[in-house]
Amino acid sequence: NNDDDENTKSLGVFPVVSTYTPTLSDELDIQPGDRVEVLNEYDDGWCQGINLSRGNCKGVFPKHCVDMFTSSNNTQPSVTVT
Repeated sequence: NNDDDENTKSLGVFPVVSTYTPTLSDELDIQPGDRVEVLNEYDDGWCQGINLSRGNCKGVFPKHCVDMFTSSNNTQPSVTVT
């Protein structure tokens, strides 16, 4: 049984809002404007994902670098309270 990444359920594709420069080999280089597909969200404030804007590299990055509330899969307009 080959449980490869194809079976991983994605949490969605989200925009990057702040730069993260990797310090370890398993970390992901992300820049504002990049789109990342988040695969896992960890309790320590990190996520694992794929940077769709930079050659589909896979790695971990701090959750605060990504706008988890704005998914490009979600086309509903945001509700503005007046």
